Amino acid sequence: MAHHEKTYILNESFPSDQSKRKEIIDSLCHKIVKSPARMAITPEELYLSLDEAITNAMEHGNRWDPRKTINVSVVAEHDEIHILITDQGKGFDTSVIEAQLNNRDILSNRGRGIYIINQFCKISWNKKGNQIDLHIKRRA
Repeated sequence: MAHHEKTYILNESFPSDQSKRKEIIDSLCHKIVKSPARMAITPEELYLSLDEAITNAMEHGNRWDPRKTINVSVVAEHDEIHILITDQGKGFDTSVIEAQLNNRDILSNRGRGIYIINQFCKISWNKKGNQIDLHIKRRA
């Protein structure tokens, strides 16, 4: 049986402040890349994925309300790194997005961010639809 020890890399909350979005993403990307958990994606691919997921949480979940926060936690397991991004919004029906990922119109104005993330990570959501889990394969 494989050893499935979890390593907690970070757990931080940030205001949904549009003016601080890039600074937050830069900081998170730097901390994750510098952690001992090696990913099978490049730092640039990680940055793109974080940028899309965090922007979605701040914009669609928290409506850019700086009094509302997003929480980002990163956990490394045996073969994957999980980046969980949770907003304080009411959530949404993720089945619509999951169906669109299988039949993607790349010229559509909506859903492009999820499509981009899906190129680098496996994606899942909690039942409420206010938390995305980016599953990233670990590098040996």
